[in-house]
Amino acid sequence: MKTKILNLKKGALYTLVIFLFASCSNFDTTNVTDNPEVLPIVDAWICDMQSLEEDGWRYELYMRSNGNYVAVSDTRITKVTKDGFLESMILMSFDDDDVDIMRVYNDKIYRFHYNNDFQVFDPTEPLKLQVYDFDFNLLSEQILDSNGLIYDVEIENDDTFGMLVYDPDENTMTLKKIHRTDGLLADIDLSTSGTSPTNLHIVDNGLYMCTASSNKNNFFMLDNNLNILWAKEFNDYTINDANYIDGQGIYISGRVTPFADPERPTYVALIDFDGNEINSVRYDPGERWGPYMQVNDDKICLTQTEPESGINMLMTILDYNLNIESTLEIPGNIVQSDIIVNELGSFSFVYGNAIDPDDPDFFPEVNNRIFKFDTSYELPSMVIVQ
Repeated sequence: MKTKILNLKKGALYTLVIFLFASCSNFDTTNVTDNPEVLPIVDAWICDMQSLEEDGWRYELYMRSNGNYVAVSDTRITKVTKDGFLESMILMSFDDDDVDIMRVYNDKIYRFHYNNDFQVFDPTEPLKLQVYDFDFNLLSEQILDSNGLIYDVEIENDDTFGMLVYDPDENTMTLKKIHRTDGLLADIDLSTSGTSPTNLHIVDNGLYMCTASSNKNNFFMLDNNLNILWAKEFNDYTINDANYIDGQGIYISGRVTPFADPERPTYVALIDFDGNEINSVRYDPGERWGPYMQVNDDKICLTQTEPESGINMLMTILDYNLNIESTLEIPGNIVQSDIIVNELGSFSFVYGNAIDPDDPDFFPEVNNRIFKFDTSYELPSMVIVQ
């Protein structure tokens, strides 16, 4: 196993820092300084890591207890302070070429992986787990008591995971609850006719929610033993994301189906804890995917990009009553992450940027950027290029 670590010390790092003071529509004004004594520290920023050659299109973004960030793709670990300065970067490499899904939980990286294929499926090939710390030290590895193709995985606690696992031979999508040493704790077939549902959400109170970007069998609510509490079919909607908010309800987001509205607008809906719709809003996001969603104490944040290319992000902020308070167009390219709530109570995420904006390639070479917003939800005026 090979590891390459770039440790950027504080003094050397400042020679790489450029501050761009930009309006919400202009990234061109620059002010260059290498004197750390005059560098302003602000709450909101864009950390633009132009010095790092990009090699991943998807990141897990994680905030540590001190407010610092760790961004993990399947090839690198990037550490950034809460003030937007790059601390270190570690390139990861593995002894296998397995398909993998990365998750970050409780200051550890969980790599779920398997050597299997949809077209040439081996039902005896097991699922495996490796756990690393943030310096890419291997802490443990296990063969998990399951096989199949992982469509989604979420972590319930340090040792227990929920997985949506598809078996191409049986054409079944199964929800499994697995303990990494005690094995399979519970399972249930949610579909016997295809790859749905595909998204898993584990609520802090132990409930499991499964959703699908389909209008058929697109919401399952299950208890902690994977007994179905209720299942709903929201015919007018395909569901892209869901958030369970105690005392409020469940927010779901996605696209309206063509027969409900041929224009296929984006929607956000609030349903109660029995799956009954309370409120909803529809809006036109342009030609963009169904949104990723995150909810803080009083706002909802949606991010969505154009299909396939992942360009031209639209960030939308709504209140709990589904009134749209602001929209923000963010130029960029394909690299993305889920949205997290940062230590300001606002939102952060990863979004890429083309290294050469004039490159006509549909998937140009890009570098990643971490966006940290304050509660004004305006595009940060400080860009830190390093």
